[in-house]
Amino acid sequence: MTKTLRVFEIVWLVITALSVLETIRLWNSEDQTQRYIFIGFAIVGILMYFFRRNMRIKMEKREMDKKPIE
Repeated sequence: MTKTLRVFEIVWLVITALSVLETIRLWNSEDQTQRYIFIGFAIVGILMYFFRRNMRIKMEKREMDKKPIE
């Protein structure tokens, strides 16, 4: 389960990186709306990465607390 959560974290980082690259490519273009859309995707990607990371860490901590100490 935690491997799947880590994969989703990486996916959000990839989305962020691609959005930043596309924003750089569109920076001097005339179409400003596309640029702002990709900036928004980059911000959402960063926020979702940290949110998912925080949730994964909390889940791992709960799983460790549930396991009996032998």
